[in-house]
Amino acid sequence: METTPDTELLGSIRAVIRLARIAQQACEEAGLTLAQFRALNSAAKGGQRAYELARSTAVSRPAVSALTNGMVRMGLIERGGSAEDGRGVLFSITDQGVETLHRAEELLVERVRKVLGESGDGAVRALSALRVDEIEAALDAQALRDFGARPHRPGR
Repeated sequence: METTPDTELLGSIRAVIRLARIAQQACEEAGLTLAQFRALNSAAKGGQRAYELARSTAVSRPAVSALTNGMVRMGLIERGGSAEDGRGVLFSITDQGVETLHRAEELLVERVRKVLGESGDGAVRALSALRVDEIEAALDAQALRDFGARPHRPGR
């Protein structure tokens, strides 16, 4: 079979999908879904509005309500008011959320090192080819296209 840029890309995509399964298992062991893990990462950056969590978790705006309600019940995030808009709701990570996020991250590192190289050097070498900054920027741009910018409120 002839190797083309598309077949090489497809091979990389397949590898990322297989790694995603390892990530999913590690998150589940920490008591999280992948969407919850992404939401905790977002909330850890500071208070986030629902639309910001929707964008960072890649779930629809209606689905983010169920996601945040469940995470509040689990004690991972909490709702709070917005200083700039008294009606706005911000979601912030709790101490329990920080602990859960750190546990999930520890498990992720452990699992990926186990698969790609015990010392960690193998994992870093293998994953460094991904050019993470470029991928993150492209994913952020796609999220902006999918979910839009911050909702405009008339009179503000």
